[in-house]
This record gives sequence, structure tokens and C-alpha cells, in this order.
Amino acid sequence: MSASADPRATIATTEVRGTKVQRADALHDLSVAHVELGHLDVAARFARRGLRLTGEARFHLTLAWIELDRGRRKQSLQHLDLATPRLHGRELARARCLRGLHLCQDAEPRLAIAELTAVIRELRRYGDERWLANALIGRGIARCHATRLPSAEADFRAAETVLRALGEPGRAAMCLHNRGFVAMLAGDLPLALRRYEEAAKAGLDSASRPEALVDRAEALLAAGLTADARRVLAPAMELLRRCDRHVPELAVLSARCALRDGDPAPAIRLGGTDAEFMLAAGKLDAVAAHRFRGPAQTRALGWLAQARRSDRRGALAACRAGVKVLDEHHGDWPRRELTGHALGLARTAREVLHWSEHHRTSVPLPHNDPGLAQALTDLRRAKAFGLPLEALERNVRRLTLASRRSVSTSTAPTGLPLVSFIVHEGQMKAVTLVDGRARMRVVPDPAELVRTAKLALRAGRTVTTDLLPDAEEVVVIPDGVLDEMPWAALGRRVHVIPALSRWRPSGRGGHRLWVTGPGLSHDEVPALQREHGGTIVESTVESTLAQLNGAGIVHIAAHGHVHPDNPLFSHLDLRDGPLYGYDVARIEHPPEIVVLSACESGLARAFLDAGTRAVIASVLPVPDARVGAAMAEVHRLADHPAEAARAVAHLGFSCYGTGTRVAACRAAANDVPVQSSWESPTAAGTSTPDATTSTQGP
Repeated sequence: MSASADPRATIATTEVRGTKVQRADALHDLSVAHVELGHLDVAARFARRGLRLTGEARFHLTLAWIELDRGRRKQSLQHLDLATPRLHGRELARARCLRGLHLCQDAEPRLAIAELTAVIRELRRYGDERWLANALIGRGIARCHATRLPSAEADFRAAETVLRALGEPGRAAMCLHNRGFVAMLAGDLPLALRRYEEAAKAGLDSASRPEALVDRAEALLAAGLTADARRVLAPAMELLRRCDRHVPELAVLSARCALRDGDPAPAIRLGGTDAEFMLAAGKLDAVAAHRFRGPAQTRALGWLAQARRSDRRGALAACRAGVKVLDEHHGDWPRRELTGHALGLARTAREVLHWSEHHRTSVPLPHNDPGLAQALTDLRRAKAFGLPLEALERNVRRLTLASRRSVSTSTAPTGLPLVSFIVHEGQMKAVTLVDGRARMRVVPDPAELVRTAKLALRAGRTVTTDLLPDAEEVVVIPDGVLDEMPWAALGRRVHVIPALSRWRPSGRGGHRLWVTGPGLSHDEVPALQREHGGTIVESTVESTLAQLNGAGIVHIAAHGHVHPDNPLFSHLDLRDGPLYGYDVARIEHPPEIVVLSACESGLARAFLDAGTRAVIASVLPVPDARVGAAMAEVHRLADHPAEAARAVAHLGFSCYGTGTRVAACRAAANDVPVQSSWESPTAAGTSTPDATTSTQGP
């Protein structure tokens, strides 16, 4: 087996002894083995010993590789110049490969692509598979620089195949990692993270290849996980320092972390050609020039710069173009900067409604991935034994990003009044759409409105507010602190949805389930099950998830806990540990209607995002003595969740999602269809004579 295929075994079994030729071969094998492990200083010492012993060109070639890996291009080229005149055939093709790798780092990647393409033909002719893989990897890197991403993917895949056939799984895993980098450049962050995870599982040793950690940190930063990116960067910096390697991206990424944390100074100091840094320095013209070329995030930054340097009409058009780039390439950064800029320019109620839908944030739902299921099991076990949770929660977040799934969307109601709230730049705005007319106002002190409403409920008083229009039935999209408003107590039949796309009017029915968690002082489930039928489920996490799949009406009585930073870590206590929001996302066919007899579980949004039509839940603790009667009333009306929530609104319950089987929400002639992709006429460049703006209320 070659030194590169099993470097540790080579180091353990190779002795420098025997004839001059045998000693030279041993020194060369040891040098190559230490290169594979990232021990570049040790590798260079063995190569220099071999050079002193024989003066062979192959040692110059190895040193050229080592110096290039260290980022010392000048020294690498010197060794190449010394080696080349004495090389022939296969060895000369290898030297040309190294020169091609040098060209990969130049500003013009086409030269590298042309040189390495010629070298690939030569290496194939000589049957030099290992160096063929090197050349394919180099050409893949050059094609990344040239934004020829499908061709780069093909090169890395071909190199991976060659290396697996050679029995070099570690280097093959690096090719898989490089394919993740291609996905990153294409703006497909979930695919990039998934490939990085797969490469680590396939044997990629980040201790010997710390540049893999740098790539992973960049992906985490792009996902908005700045703290996680810093944690990955720290060991990468230490590993690179130990092996005396210079990676310019480290300073860039550190400056980006600082910039995302609100400190632009390092980014401004670095300047250069990084689009994000130039944007921070106010170089709008230079950044805007990138809007038509380069990776998706760079183009999106270009459109953001274009928006900042344009008049209102041009800025809104630029924001639309930037969001479109990110939608097409599954990208997140800098989406909120684009939508926030557009919201700041929005004048009419319709424009605010349109851009607020784009601006709303949500935690992405993962696929039902076995790795994620195991990570959640590990987290439950650690919580049960009182062990530290931070690292395990971080692992769950990364797996979630790596397996993000798309969420089904539908058209919002066309026959009901709609009120959409949005917080932007510290101000709460409300857009009301009634009978085709859109009105907008500022909501002063929404936190006080929520506090007053909750106090009124606890005191048994009527809740009064002017937040909703004078209509019997209303659709509400809350934001910020208004997520805690007891909406059903406002005297209407209210459907609370997190976004226009979460309206799900159709109902499919299904069986009824009952789940009871541990430690309850009052268990209402047996009486309810006797009256309404259905199945009482064993209240372990996996059993509950299996039974929830395809269910009709599900009642969960359990203690709930809200996670302040990540709603998908909010959970319900079951017999064997917490059922997290991440667990809800694993249900392939979520239940139709969910009743949460729990104190502020925070899981209503997880069920709605997973596909549940309606969730009945309270924002207040419900006294044990009143739970039984309240739940009996809820289940009497459970087929119509908005009515059910209204019946127990005095206890803080509301209906989240579509609260009725609305075959009946028919569009009147003057209704305006509103959906998640709805485009306001003004934003498109035409007038909106029916849109009015008011500061006096809906």
C-alpha cells in the first residue's frame, strides 16, 4: 500500500536504512506520509535529507508540493525550476501538474484550466492515477474560481472515484468536501453542509486538512450561525499555525464574523476585493458591479449595493432581483438586509404587506434524517442525566441546516379580512386588508397591549383593543411580542398564521389520539377519550411520533418549555424525555389538528410549518381545576378550531393556523388575492389607486 493511502502505517513501519537507494526510497515515503497527515515541517525535513543524500529531482518535486501547501509560492517555484530540467515523461507531467496548481491561485483561472487539461491527458496516457486525481482536483479549483460550477463538480467527482479505486479514502473524502464547496458557491447551503458532514463521516481528517474547517466555518457563517463559525475557526487557526501554513481566508472569515457582530473595523481594514467588506466601507459602485456574476451571495450583495445607491423605484427593483437570486439558489445571506432595505422604502400598505412576507424569518425544518434522529436521542439522554447540552444542541442545528427541506405553501384566504403585523427598525406596523382595500398604521407600544390583555384575562375582564377590524372572522399574522397576544379573547373568530403561505383550508380527517406526559397533577385524557373515542398513545417520544403520523385530531397534555433563542428546541415533557420542535419536523404526515394542553410549549409554529392545519394552544398557564371543563369544550368543537379556541379564549387559548374547513371562503368580485409571492402593483412600477394609508387605525 502506498504512503499516501495509509500514512500512519508507513510512518510506523518504515526505517531509513540499507543501501543508498533504499534509504532514499524510505525518506521519500516518510515525507509523503507526513504530507498526508498535515505534518509539513516534518515532511520537509525528510525531503531535504533525501535531497542531500541523492540530489534526486523527485525530492525537489516533493518540496515544491510542500511549499505550495504552506502558501510559500516563491520557494515552491524555485524547487520546480531546479527539478524540471532533470525530469522526463511521467515525472515531467507531475511537475507540469504542480505548475498548473500554481496557476489556480492566480487571478486568471483560464490559464490554469488550459494547462491542467493538457496535463490530465498526459497523466491518463501514462496511467498515473494518483497524480491524475491531483490534476483533476486542481482543475476543479480553477473552475470554481471561473464560476464554472457544473464542470468543477464533475472534476471533483471524477477525482473522488479515482482515489477510492486507489484505496485512499481520506483524499476521496476531501473531494466530497470540495463538492460541498461547489454547492456553497452555487448558493445551495443545505447541500454544502450535508456534503461537509458526509465527508467527515467518510474519513476526512480535519486535523491534517484544517482548510476543511475553514470551509465549514464559512458555511456556518453564511447560515447566520456566527458563534458556531467562530468555534470552528478557532481550532482551524491553531492547526494552521502549528503546521506553519498561511491561509488568507482565515483573516477574511474572522473579519466577517466581526462584521456580523456589528464591528466593521476589521473588514474595513482588510478592504481588498471582498464584496462584503467593500459594502461595509461604503464602496457601493464597486460592489454593485458584482450583481451579474459570481456566486449567488456575491450577486445578492451586488443587488443590495445597487439598492443603496438607487432612487426608491430602482432600489425596490434591486431588492426584488437580489431576493430572486437567493430564492433560485437556496441562499439566506443577505436576504434580511435586502428585505429590510425594501421595507424601509415601502410607502403604501400593499408594499409593506408584500415586503413583510419576504422579511419574516423562520427556523428551517429538517428532513427526517437518521443522523438527526440520533442527535436528538443523544440530546434527550444528556438532558436526562444533567449533562452539558450546548455542544449537542449545536450538532442538531448543523444537521438541520444540512438537511433543510422545503415547506409546502398555499394561497392565503381571499374572502376574510386580514391583518398583518411587522416589526422593522423598532416600529410595529399593521396592514389591514378588508374588501380589497389596504390600510396601514403604526401600533404604539405593542408590549403594553399584550401585557394589558393578559392581565385582563387573569382578572376575568373583557379584553378590549383596536388591533382588529370590525368583522366576525379575521386572519392575523403577528410579529414580535404580538406572538404572545391571546387573540381569540379579542371577541372575534381569529385564525393566527405565521405567514400568508401557511393557510391550509383543506381537511383530510383521520383518527383521534391522546397523549399524556408525566408529572401532571390533573389528567383530563381518560375522561375525554371515553367521550370522544380514539387511542391513548404510549407517551414515549418515538411511539408518539409514529402514532402522530397521519392522525386527525391529537390532544397532548404535558408540561411545556419554551426555548428563548431557538423555537425548535422548545419541547413537551414525555415519559422518556423532551419531544422537541425538531422531532415534530420528522413527522412525514403531520396531524390535521393539534390541541396542546400545555403551558406555553412554543411548538405551535413547528406543527404549522410541518403541515398541521390548526393548533389550539394557550399563552397563559391554565389552572388545573379548569383544565377538564376547558378541554371538554375544545373537543366538542374541535372540527372547527377557531370556534373551539373562542370558547376557551378566557383561558388564553387561540387558534393557530386555519381554524375552519373553509370551502366557504369564497372570493368576492372586489377581493384582492394575497399569497406569499404576491407582488404589489407599486413595487412593479404602477400605481395603486385603491390603496390608502392611515395612522388612525383600520
